[in-house]
Amino acid sequence: MDGHNTFPFRILTPGGELLQGEITQIQVRSYMGSMGVMAKHEPLVAACPPGIIRILQDGVWVRFKSEAFLLMTDGTAATILTSFAQYHGDRTED
Repeated sequence: MDGHNTFPFRILTPGGELLQGEITQIQVRSYMGSMGVMAKHEPLVAACPPGIIRILQDGVWVRFKSEAFLLMTDGTAATILTSFAQYHGDRTED
């Protein structure tokens, strides 16, 4: 995978780090609508309702189900803060 198109990503819960790794894209639904984050995205903080977090990692879409969460990126890395999230089980090729 081309490292210029990936960025560090974490999902953090009060119980600890659920996921950490290099990814290509995040897709979520915020209170303002659906959104995606890729490498070098403009810095943002987005409040999101409970739902599905989709990440593209190594050419495969991985899904997590989460309680309400904050998605934060500074343009070089992204973090999701949530009270609870779990692997949702679906993996699909890009």
